[in-house]
Order: sequence, then C-alpha cells, then structure tokens
Amino acid sequence: MFEKIPELIDPVHCAEHNRRFRGRVKQSDLKRLRKQLVSAEEWVEVDLVFRRHPKLKTPLFELSVKTPLCLECQRTLAPFVYPVDSTVTGVYLSSLALSDDLDDGVEFYELPEGNISTYELVEDELLLAIPMIPRKDEEFLTWQAGELAPSSVEDAVEKPNPFAKLQQLRT
Repeated sequence: MFEKIPELIDPVHCAEHNRRFRGRVKQSDLKRLRKQLVSAEEWVEVDLVFRRHPKLKTPLFELSVKTPLCLECQRTLAPFVYPVDSTVTGVYLSSLALSDDLDDGVEFYELPEGNISTYELVEDELLLAIPMIPRKDEEFLTWQAGELAPSSVEDAVEKPNPFAKLQQLRT
C-alpha cells in the first residue's frame, strides 16, 4: 500500500497531470527533524496531491503527514511520544502579489524554477507541528504538582526571616 515517495518533483508538471503521491519516509532521512527527536526510527506516512488552483491556475498541493514523534519532555527530561496528524494546503505563485486572492488557511510559496524536494515539504510540516516546549500531559506524570507545595510552605514558616537581625540593627 505504501511505498517510498520521490525526493524531487516538478510542481507544475504534477499539477497539470493531477498527480498523487502516497508513501512513507523514514524520520532519519529528514536531517533537520532528526536533530529535534530523541529517536528517529519511525516512518512518516505521506499523502501529497497536486492539482491546479481553480481561480489562479497555478500549482496547488494538499499535504497530509502522520507519524509519532519521540520528543524529550521539558518537565521530566524523559522521552515521550507526540502523535502528529497534520494537513496543509499550499499554492505555488509566480508573483507574491497574487496571494491576496487566496482563501484563508492556504499557504503560498514562490514558484521555483525547477524541481522541489518533497522531503523538505514533509520536514517543514513536521517541524511546525512540534510544540515550542514539548511536554507530556499532566495526567501521565509520575508526580503531582500539589504534592510538593505543602512541604515548601511549611519550610518557609519554620525558617526565621534572615532580615530580622538587620531590622534590629537599624533601630
């Protein structure tokens, strides 16, 4: 069912022929993504469809990616799985002035002279899906935030104020 997608394609040719690419890419093949992951052993399921934009007649694509990302939790520094299931719609434009005619939610890109890298498209979408501060949901943490609060409050009450002696010297 899934096979490897081509690394380089011509978006104009693909849009003229309504091409669709379904396949898988190994996470380890995506160099920038690999640097963000604890483990890059999973596959990314990719569905990439090209056609012409109905109004502008320029290449339009719909990219869907689905994969589990193994990230490092910034609370616990332990690895955790972050599922990604993302879809983006984009249009290649010869002039960025045409971007005013696009619907909301449609990304626009400058039309390249030659081929584009499908791997870079996939990698860009996955990098944008990574949260700014990756962390596990609180329900999966082994400790609860409320457990530490009472002991720290008690410690604060038992310790004398370090500025009390300075106050006595002042008077």
